[in-house]
Amino acid sequence: MRPDHLVSNEAFSVATLIYARLRRVSGRVIDVIYLSDNSDYAKHIMEIATATNDPELLKLIEKFKQVSDLDLSDATLNESDEDAPLALAEPSEDDIYRAQVSHHYIGALR
Repeated sequence: MRPDHLVSNEAFSVATLIYARLRRVSGRVIDVIYLSDNSDYAKHIMEIATATNDPELLKLIEKFKQVSDLDLSDATLNESDEDAPLALAEPSEDDIYRAQVSHHYIGALR
């Protein structure tokens, strides 16, 4: 049995990988700390990640379930949802520009 802080560190590490992959696949941004601490939020994120049908993301979700100390017993990956298409709105050029530039200047030029 591992000490609690190692389990939490490993769960946080896997959660950061889920964050990066989910952002790359669907453009969705999640809260990694909340994911590693809150089982309801973790279940919700697992449903979102499952809906992407991304094989790497599904592996990361399974790994997170193994290393997390959260109660994820109700979190089920729906096999029937695998065939459902994921409806994502394609970002416009303006959306991409705002996402890249908005964080560069906060109130004043640097």
